[in-house]
Amino acid sequence: MHWFESQLAQLDTLADDYLAARRQPAADIVNVSEATRLKRAAFIDAVQSVVDKVVKIDGVSACAAYHDGLILAQSAEAPNMDAFGAIIQETIRAAQHGETSLGLGEIEQIVIVGAVNKLAMLSVGPIILCISSPKGVNLASVLSQAK
Repeated sequence: MHWFESQLAQLDTLADDYLAARRQPAADIVNVSEATRLKRAAFIDAVQSVVDKVVKIDGVSACAAYHDGLILAQSAEAPNMDAFGAIIQETIRAAQHGETSLGLGEIEQIVIVGAVNKLAMLSVGPIILCISSPKGVNLASVLSQAK
């Protein structure tokens, strides 16, 4: 498993922990709420950490994470984050409509390639991690070699 895959695996684990904490019976609402808050904070902190590391990789222009089209974490270098959010939300919605009719299964990744840049969208738990780069960059290669 290379660096980026291990980061995604860690985020998936933290997302699962957070979602499991949200499903706990609410008999002890104070402790359940605190546990859920702590799991959520750990997940969001880890997401921001991954975003901060990814944007430092040569060839990556910007990185951000979204939940339902809203910015959850972003790199300082990321321009037009609200526009990214709108595009991502619409793209994911369209892909989800097609996942059943095309028999793809749950959407894991979408890549939009333009004449100048490209945008990779990866599903990680309840969020979409977005990585922007120039068109000629092989994202799989640069992400696998990151430390």
